[in-house]
Amino acid sequence: QLNIDPLVMQSYKVAMCFLTGWLVVPLGEPFSFTPWGIVSGIFWVPGATAGIYGIRNAGLAISVGTWSSLIVVSSFSWGILVFREEVKSIPGAFCAMLMLCAGLGGMSRFSHPPKRNEDVVEELDISPEMVPLTGGTTAGLGGKVAKRKGAPQSTDVVGAVEPTMDIERPIALQDGGRVSSTPPPSDGIAPLEMDSMPRGTKKALPAIGKVADNIIIFDGRVMMSRRQLGLLGAVINGTWGGTSLIPMHYAKSKGFGGASYVISFACGSAIVLVVVWLLRYLFNMHRSSWSHRDAYAALPPFHLREMWLPGFLSGTLYSIGNFASIIATTHLGQGVGYSVCQSSMLVSGIWGIYWFGEVKGAAAIGKWFAAASVTLIGILWLSYEHKGD
Repeated sequence: QLNIDPLVMQSYKVAMCFLTGWLVVPLGEPFSFTPWGIVSGIFWVPGATAGIYGIRNAGLAISVGTWSSLIVVSSFSWGILVFREEVKSIPGAFCAMLMLCAGLGGMSRFSHPPKRNEDVVEELDISPEMVPLTGGTTAGLGGKVAKRKGAPQSTDVVGAVEPTMDIERPIALQDGGRVSSTPPPSDGIAPLEMDSMPRGTKKALPAIGKVADNIIIFDGRVMMSRRQLGLLGAVINGTWGGTSLIPMHYAKSKGFGGASYVISFACGSAIVLVVVWLLRYLFNMHRSSWSHRDAYAALPPFHLREMWLPGFLSGTLYSIGNFASIIATTHLGQGVGYSVCQSSMLVSGIWGIYWFGEVKGAAAIGKWFAAASVTLIGILWLSYEHKGD
């Protein structure tokens, strides 16, 4: 119900990761820190933020399936080709990795919602000072909007009545560098936003598929759908964020690994998060003619009253899973341990099917479970290929 900025959601996760990371101290792990934890944070914080954007715009099941497949390929390549981790049989481990990827890819494929007719859009030249954010038009960078060609003037792509643009009430632009004191209508907020709404303003995020799918960016040079942008975020998380534990292998020479790396990872991620927020603030200053007041007003709200419970719960669940991933990667290796951890797709897929209703129809659900079975076989096979010490 809230248009939570992906970086805000990631901040809740980092906060809980930092707070819970210290719990290893009373469990008997002495305090120690390595700068490699900062490198892990450089991979995880931006990557996971892109992943959150992917979930919001493409869906939970397909986003997790996309980045899980990429992480498996990346982790296997790093583990076997770079770190020379021992397995019982390289061909066998390779086949198990392919089966795991096939299963994850199948679950991602069958998580695709029913396909709709693609909207044909046209670019309309309008004044960059007045851009209506309605259900039928989507504001883009450079003062352009995307609109379905031939659609009636009074309806949007889902048939709702299009609000009339109020030319007496300008709104904050994506790239205008100016923050208006009057918020735009909550319906049809452009999903590709650097939240320039004044702090404290509440915005409702329409459900996926309820707003125009086409978004024009880079001054009209590129047009992508919300789903494509969401999948791009998932790809970024899989390729960039999925390498967040690679630095731990280089820290092993200094005695770091397992529980001893948790504090470094938590502190490093917190440091990187602060830097990311600072960069975003400087970006807002650049857009607002170096006005500190406008730059601060353009930062997204944290909605602490509504988000403290789900935000910190999400961070706690991630911290538990991350701790287990660090232990698994330390003892099973990057190629096997971190690849097997991508079985989290099974959990997120079930949530996507039965709670969020992202997969419709008995046939699609049946195919998803068939792909899940292939994934389980791949996990068991890859685990078997691990060569114990």
